[in-house]
Amino acid sequence: MSLIRIGIFGPDGRMGKDLIKEIKNFNSLELTFLCEKKGHKLVGKKISEITVEDNVKKLITNCDVVIDFTAPSATLQLLKTMDDLKTETALVTGTTGYTNSEEKKFNSLIKGKKVLRSFNMSIGINLLSNLVRLTSRNIGLESDIEITEIHHNKKRDIPSGTSILLAKSINEGNQKIQKFSFREKNNNRVRRKNEIGFASIRGGDVIGEHSVYFFLNGERIELKHTASNRKVFSVGALEAAIWIFNKKRGLYTIMDMVKT
Repeated sequence: MSLIRIGIFGPDGRMGKDLIKEIKNFNSLELTFLCEKKGHKLVGKKISEITVEDNVKKLITNCDVVIDFTAPSATLQLLKTMDDLKTETALVTGTTGYTNSEEKKFNSLIKGKKVLRSFNMSIGINLLSNLVRLTSRNIGLESDIEITEIHHNKKRDIPSGTSILLAKSINEGNQKIQKFSFREKNNNRVRRKNEIGFASIRGGDVIGEHSVYFFLNGERIELKHTASNRKVFSVGALEAAIWIFNKKRGLYTIMDMVKT
C-alpha cells in the first residue's frame, strides 16, 4: 500500500511544528513538502530533511493532501492555485479569522474540490458541539447563553473560530437564536433576549478552553472543553488527512469523520 503524501502549508506556525512532530507516528503518511510564504526566514532551510520552499504550485502537485493552518489570505490563494491546476489534491484546513467577504470567497473557491474544514480539529470539541446543539434545541429560548474562551497570548483572532463554531451549533439547535454580542466592547446595555454573548481572554500559554453556559432561573448548565495538550489538534488534522484521502469531492468537517 502506497503512503499518503502530506504537504504542510505554514510549517513554522504552532500547528505546523506540531504536525511535523506527530506525523512520524502515522505509518500510512509520508511528509513530502513544506511550504512557507515568500521571504520567510525558513525558505531554503531543512526541517526533517525536507527543504522548505515558497512554491505553492509545487506544494499542491507533490502532495495527495495539503494541511493548512495559515491566514485567510494565504488559504484563499492556495485554493485559487488549486483551481488553476485543476488538481485532485485534497485540503485539510483549520485557518480562522475570516472576514465576511473572505468567507464568501472561500465558499466560492471550494466548489469542485475535496476539502475538510474545521476551526478545531479536536474530536472532543466536535462532540461538545453536538451537545450544545442538543441543549439549545431543548432549552435555548428559555436560557441566557454565553460563550467564554481562553487562549495563549499569541492568538490574534477574537473570538476564536471554535467559539463561532459553537455559536453556529446553538443556532442549528434553535434558529431563533442568532444575535451575537461581543463582550469586549462596551455596549452600555443589559443583555437582549435570544442573543449569544462572547467573552475572550488571552494570556500565558493556554492551549484552549471553551465553555458554553445556558443560564436559567435558579440553575445553569455549563458545557466545557479543555485542551491540555496541543497534540489533540495536530493528531486530529492528520487523522482527517487519512479520512479524506479516499472521499469524493465536497466540503467535510470533523463531525463527518466522527460519524463514520
